[in-house]
Amino acid sequence: MPGKTFRGLSLARSAVVLAVGALLATLFAVPASAADPVGRITGLGGKCVDVAGASNANGTPVQLYDCNGSSAQNWTVASDGTLRALGKCLDIVDRSTADGAAVQLWDCGGGANQQWVVNSARDIVNPQANKCLDVRDRSTANGTRLQIWTCTGQTNQKWTAAGTSGGGNPSPSGFVVSESQFNQMFPSRNSFYTYSGLTA
Repeated sequence: MPGKTFRGLSLARSAVVLAVGALLATLFAVPASAADPVGRITGLGGKCVDVAGASNANGTPVQLYDCNGSSAQNWTVASDGTLRALGKCLDIVDRSTADGAAVQLWDCGGGANQQWVVNSARDIVNPQANKCLDVRDRSTANGTRLQIWTCTGQTNQKWTAAGTSGGGNPSPSGFVVSESQFNQMFPSRNSFYTYSGLTA
């Protein structure tokens, strides 16, 4: 009966691997700290990053909308690199890194598709995709979906987030990195984009 013993061990190992995986996912899904900056994120046309219908259901679209002070526009720039609203994280649909990939609200799980860097150039960058949070088609219409896109320095990719000043030189917030960490995170970045933002 060695075959049965081997299968039993194999099943036990699989169960252990699954349990460890679940534990790691739980450890990386760190709740936001009370000290993390909270408030609205404003962008193109002075409009706010908004959760459609104020729904906290997984898959709810994130859009541009008139600022109205609702909880759907109240974002936490968390120290773990996430942007959170309504108890969930800003998430890139299907973990895509392609231009035009939409963003949505989803349970925080610690994935790279939920990591964001708010830099001093007022870009909100996803390090895995090396792309910026972007207003689709540069439209200021209410309900315009947000997406990721290659960083261009255009106004549809400029944001003022909680914990930053509204002026031309906001203080970094969120997941702040050193220049060497930035270079490691973005080894194949566009040549015109540096740690300090876009080059002239």
